[in-house]
Amino acid sequence: MKTPGIHPRLFMAAFLLICTTTLILDVLGVRITREFMHKRFNDRIMFLARYLALNSEVGVLIGDRQGLNVLALNLLGEEDVARVVILDDQGNHLVDQKREVPGPLSIVKTPVTFKKNRGENILFQDSRTPFGKYKQPGEDFIGEVHVSFTTYGIEQLIKEITFKFIWFSMGLAVVAGIVFYFISRPIVKEVKQLAVTARQVGRGDMEVRVRPGKIPETRSLALDFNAMLDSLVKSRDAFDRVNQEMIKQKSLAEVGKFSLMVAHEVKNPLAIIKSSLDILKKDHHLSSKNTMVSYMEDEIWRLNQLIEDFLLFARPIKPTFRSVDLKAMLLSIVERFEIQQSKAPGQIKLAVSSGLMDAKADRDLLTRALSNIIKNAYDAVGDSGWIEIRSLCRDNIWIVEVIDNGNGIEPYHLKKVFEPFFTTRSKGTGLGLAFAAQVVKMHGGDITAENREGGGSIFRVKLPVKQV
Repeated sequence: MKTPGIHPRLFMAAFLLICTTTLILDVLGVRITREFMHKRFNDRIMFLARYLALNSEVGVLIGDRQGLNVLALNLLGEEDVARVVILDDQGNHLVDQKREVPGPLSIVKTPVTFKKNRGENILFQDSRTPFGKYKQPGEDFIGEVHVSFTTYGIEQLIKEITFKFIWFSMGLAVVAGIVFYFISRPIVKEVKQLAVTARQVGRGDMEVRVRPGKIPETRSLALDFNAMLDSLVKSRDAFDRVNQEMIKQKSLAEVGKFSLMVAHEVKNPLAIIKSSLDILKKDHHLSSKNTMVSYMEDEIWRLNQLIEDFLLFARPIKPTFRSVDLKAMLLSIVERFEIQQSKAPGQIKLAVSSGLMDAKADRDLLTRALSNIIKNAYDAVGDSGWIEIRSLCRDNIWIVEVIDNGNGIEPYHLKKVFEPFFTTRSKGTGLGLAFAAQVVKMHGGDITAENREGGGSIFRVKLPVKQV
């Protein structure tokens, strides 16, 4: 379901606010009107009851039921009067006239008094006798008038007023909503334009700009947004220039390293050693057991290895993926190292999980990568110590851990051990671990290095496999 936009939300919020406000005003208006009308109606009925009591004075004194009936019938002729009762001072009914009317009934009571002072006006007096009846000073209580009346007519009138209020409120809400719609439309239009522009910028179009609107706030926002885009473009251009310069400098640095390495580590030493070795071996019939010959051969081998490592890392590698038994490959690597390092006191501890572990991989590249990691561990333990190699398969991930008890890696070197040409050894090229990381990433894996508690380091390789 599509989420409503800002314009429908604003319109609905304003419409609901207007409807709620008018509804509250309607309720309050109807309530105030009801209270006012009931008060005025009660006052009118009370006036009629007092008027009847005033005219009934003589009839109550002499017990003139016929005359009192005439007075009661006259009052009963009022539209809302339902019943008229006239009582004497003993509570006996002198008159009881009524008629059927709809709706609930209410009753008002007023006393019939005999005035000793004819200057008093009973219509505007309101005190009680010791017997609980109304009485004025200088008057004697002689009876009481009860008038029952219906509020049906008032309630019907209030209902009619309520419906008119409702219809008026609905009309007012609709008109207000239409007015708000046309007022808010330009604001929302400019905000939407800003949002569309922001999406285009997010997709990479940095040339687009927001057209300033007519509303001061949104116009200011659009101008600020355009200024921000201009600043971003300038920053991006500056960043691109700096980045290109860094790439250029890095390339020059790499070329410089290579040139320096070829000049000092390969060309001159190799030519001198190779020429000297050839002359000595030829003229003096020397064998490789001779100390000088041995040194020369070792130097030649080291330089050749240096060149081989550099070329292997520098030239583009195109791995050939075939089905490889990783477990068998690892056992073969370890066996080869045990043969090569048979004279070294370091000992390899091997813990390989059971079962076949097949993966699509380049066996040669992966063998070289793992060999470089194991060789790095041998160099770390030196003349003594041990190396432990563990492998297991978990969640179709082949994990190989090469653990040594050497001196470990300096914390600030941990993030650099897989960078090209980084090494802490005098005779190291800094390409072995970089090549290993390159090969592992080509196989969709991951390689990490960390220090081991108690000394030493752990190199961990993770490769996706298909376990059988």
